[in-house]
Amino acid sequence: MKKKSLFAAACLSLMCLTACQSAKSTMGDSYWSDLKEAGHFYDYVEEHAGDFDMEALKNEASSSDSTLSQQFKAIALLSATEYQNYEGEDSRFLFDYPISAEYANNYLAKVNSEGDEFFASLDDAFYPYECIEPVFAAADSLDGETLKNLLSGFPADASYGSNITDTVKKWVNANPTKIPEISEALTELGFFDDWTLDDWKSAYFYNYSDSYHVRTDTTANALTYINYLRESMLPELESKFGIDDLKNASELTGENYFSTNMTVAIADGPELKDGEESNPSDSIELEGKKVAAFYRNPHTEEFKNSPPPLALLGDFMLELADEECPKSPEEADYYLVLTPAYEYGDYYQDNAGNETKIQQVYATTAIDLYDAKTGTLLRHLGDITEMPPSTIFKDLSEESAQYPDITSADVLTYIYHNVNTPDSYTSLLDNTVGLGSELSKDESVILGNWEITYHSSQTVKEFDEGMFRYTAKDGCQFIRGEFTIKNVGTENDTFLPMVYYVDKDPIVQITDANRENFYNCVDAMSASRCLNGTSLEPGESKDGELIFEVADEAIQGEGPLYAAVSLGNKIVYYTLE
Repeated sequence: MKKKSLFAAACLSLMCLTACQSAKSTMGDSYWSDLKEAGHFYDYVEEHAGDFDMEALKNEASSSDSTLSQQFKAIALLSATEYQNYEGEDSRFLFDYPISAEYANNYLAKVNSEGDEFFASLDDAFYPYECIEPVFAAADSLDGETLKNLLSGFPADASYGSNITDTVKKWVNANPTKIPEISEALTELGFFDDWTLDDWKSAYFYNYSDSYHVRTDTTANALTYINYLRESMLPELESKFGIDDLKNASELTGENYFSTNMTVAIADGPELKDGEESNPSDSIELEGKKVAAFYRNPHTEEFKNSPPPLALLGDFMLELADEECPKSPEEADYYLVLTPAYEYGDYYQDNAGNETKIQQVYATTAIDLYDAKTGTLLRHLGDITEMPPSTIFKDLSEESAQYPDITSADVLTYIYHNVNTPDSYTSLLDNTVGLGSELSKDESVILGNWEITYHSSQTVKEFDEGMFRYTAKDGCQFIRGEFTIKNVGTENDTFLPMVYYVDKDPIVQITDANRENFYNCVDAMSASRCLNGTSLEPGESKDGELIFEVADEAIQGEGPLYAAVSLGNKIVYYTLE
């Protein structure tokens, strides 16, 4: 009788235990059971995310009644569901996760206090194998200790070990601005031992025109990042690898300068007061002053995949001397701000015999100096033309756009350091008064290194020059134009050289009234006053003529002829008289 009673009590206890275990099963457990049968994590979430009980998952993700395994499942489902709201990107680490970020941060931090139980929870839940990635993608504030324990604490025979290692690497690469906080712990662990210079470049010197940017929330954090690069990372990289791959030789100064195109996108930047210049003529004091440079893009919504609304200019900040670079916004005396005005243009590329139209974006960018303490505009330094890349490497559709490089650090640094002598950087600016503008005779235009002025012209069939007689071919006449040219650049240069560089050397042509047919200069360099191929030192000028062979039908047509002076996509017209 006693044995029967004990057996009945044991059965009752087993029934109660089974009931209790069943009661602890969660909504997340149910989804996970279905998910394991489906076998593919992201496909399952994409198909069923709309049916998830989000409030139940949120509760399970943080409840003390949930096991660590249940918390992991709930957070993985929440973060994967948030990712489904984004379109058009491949990496899950590029987005913000406003719902699941806090849960993910709290869960992963438990590796520091509940190591064995933490890894046991992964062992219990870790299938399908993709499930850990969204949890890390959602986390945005992991510290060095957490990362170190995640990489070193899992059991040697853990089936998920390589997944954790690979995913931590993805997290580190996707959170470059965390490096000042996590570098010491990761270096101690040997995390960076096998990194090449290319690994460092791809992680911490992102090109601004890529779809991913180095991002942070405030100007203060952006400056912290830049100063970490200046003071810690770059000296170590230079010692280990050399940093020539991060620099180019400047045509302007002859010195090497940082040319990574890296920017730090900022969510909340300084307030700037646009308006009249408060210091248009007074000298700007540079000695002992600190400056931060920004790219401010007001066209983010209008131009698809364009640069972010505000970014700190990395290369310019790396070029500054130590005494010029602020460590915080409070230390800054000036803000140098680039503001582009974008417009689309078409580029045609021949791909294996098929012409492909690609959209390129041209930018005429204002360069302005602000007082950092008050946000007031001190001086407009000028406009500069940022040209699209000359080579397109990808076969792109008409929907794609290629954005120009931001003004290079050597040019921007030169302009800033010569702020009180604007004539010294005139040649670096866009000095045209607008695309297609018409100028009067004797009015000058500056394009590239040259100031060009048209005075007058005459039309002749032939003319003598010393021992030579020049005769236009049948159906054509010569137009002899009187011009003055001046080298406003910083070094000796040649006007209308035989070897011509697009976007660097201006050209002068004659065009008809409809501006459809263009006639180039005649090679008449044997003529004493011919300006073709003239080499001048900076500041030197010369009067002379340019000779054009123009069709009779253009000369005799209705409407005037024009002298067209152009550089890249910038062009002005003089009416011939």
